[in-house]
Amino acid sequence: MIAVAVAVLALAVELAPVEARHQAVSVPASVLEKYVGEWVYPDGETVMIRLREGTLFREIPGQRVPLVPLSETLFKLGPVFTAEFVIDQTGGITQILTDGTGVEFRLRRKGSRAAALPPPPPAVRVPKSVLERYVGVYEYIPGQMKRTDLRVVIGLRGDTLIRQMGQDEVLMPLSETRFRVAGTSLMMEFVVDDEGVTVVLGSGGQQMLARRKSKR
Repeated sequence: MIAVAVAVLALAVELAPVEARHQAVSVPASVLEKYVGEWVYPDGETVMIRLREGTLFREIPGQRVPLVPLSETLFKLGPVFTAEFVIDQTGGITQILTDGTGVEFRLRRKGSRAAALPPPPPAVRVPKSVLERYVGVYEYIPGQMKRTDLRVVIGLRGDTLIRQMGQDEVLMPLSETRFRVAGTSLMMEFVVDDEGVTVVLGSGGQQMLARRKSKR
């Protein structure tokens, strides 16, 4: 998993944020100290979070990346990823590492239990005629990343939208335009206008845009 995480962050270096929506904030050292420790991926591999001169760093052999605070619980990790620390009322803690669009890892701190995360919002029922509008191949709008070969493929299986990325991922509707990738906190929103359909991947400062290719 460490090798996977390094590869994920290496890819993130190629990506540029759509725009700077967040400014770094000052977080007391007493708060930052809560996040220090050895963090465990679901498969058992680990990564260290250390506090050095008032700054948190994510450290693995050969790599040290600063965590830039956007709030007392949310941190920017490189140009694309964010790390959010969730602490429940009994002290359980979980680190959610995500690019906001297609990758999410949930880590627990070694020696402590995972936080009890709030349940996701319930899915709603969307007419199949609406879902059919979103089916197709989407290309990222130029200028968001150096790579030009990445695509988003949206299909329809019965009355369920599917994102096809190696393995199929179910999109759970939160409204007629907004969907959550099942089993994650990742969001997608479809915007229909005179130019066609655009999918907005992620939320907040981690958004990326892809336009559906013409079906003609």
